[in-house]
Amino acid sequence: MAKRISGCFPALVTPMKEDGNRLNHEINFEGLKQLIEHVVGGGVTGIVPAGCTGHAASLTADEQVKVVEKALEAVKGNVQVIPGDGSNCTREAICLAKRMQNLGVKRHLQISPYQNKPTQEGLYQHYAAIAQAIDTEIILYNVPGRTGRNLEPETVARLAKEFSNVIAVKEASGNIEQIKKVIGLTKDFKFDVLSGDDGLTLDIIKAGGTGCISVAANIAPAQTSKYIALALEGKFKEAVGINAKLQPLFKALFIETNPGPAHYALRKLGIPAGIPRLPLVDVTPETASKVDAVLQQLGLQ
Repeated sequence: MAKRISGCFPALVTPMKEDGNRLNHEINFEGLKQLIEHVVGGGVTGIVPAGCTGHAASLTADEQVKVVEKALEAVKGNVQVIPGDGSNCTREAICLAKRMQNLGVKRHLQISPYQNKPTQEGLYQHYAAIAQAIDTEIILYNVPGRTGRNLEPETVARLAKEFSNVIAVKEASGNIEQIKKVIGLTKDFKFDVLSGDDGLTLDIIKAGGTGCISVAANIAPAQTSKYIALALEGKFKEAVGINAKLQPLFKALFIETNPGPAHYALRKLGIPAGIPRLPLVDVTPETASKVDAVLQQLGLQ
């Protein structure tokens, strides 16, 4: 089957103003523009704003829409914009997806419901309701570490088979055997599997995956885009070399809860990402020193 979606897509950080208001840092839209110019200049395929790395859990729906609106303006049609517009409330997920659709968005990243912890049937019904409510395309997002519930391969395959606008899954389960099973069960559909874990991206592409929604691509977009492109071309020897150099960055960005380390790293690169809103805080001095060392090692600082 032809690929529906492939390449490197930064899970975009939402820059915040350092205004002293830890409860409600204002969004730094100029910083967002700088970050988008940084990643697009690095050759990424598209961007994923307002998702988990984009601090969605601490943004209002209006703020999410505004972030995506500004992102669309910044890319000027040169790369795809795929918003993270899901919710643990099915009704709210549909409402937000429709608002994004009205901005001209063609694809949506929809996270599995968090906190509710539905059964597999509940997960199916959640995604089915969204797929039936909008005209645009959906990427499922399986991230058990944030949702407390795994989206099983059989449920993914059921959705892929029954809904033509369910086109892919972002797989962040960390379970490569499960991901291979998803690829196997969906191989006869127009459906793709994207890595949601930088450290597993090469293995996922080798197994038939088509790219990555990447945290590291915020920091090192050129290197991340290059190794993913090489891997998709089957040039794994070249891809492995770049990937190996980036492994310390992949690890450093998750020493503390994402996106805290990414905010810090971007500040060190001169992009005003600020500090996340509460309940997230800035990284510890120990984490900062580790991120500094990785940036220096990669020649980014």
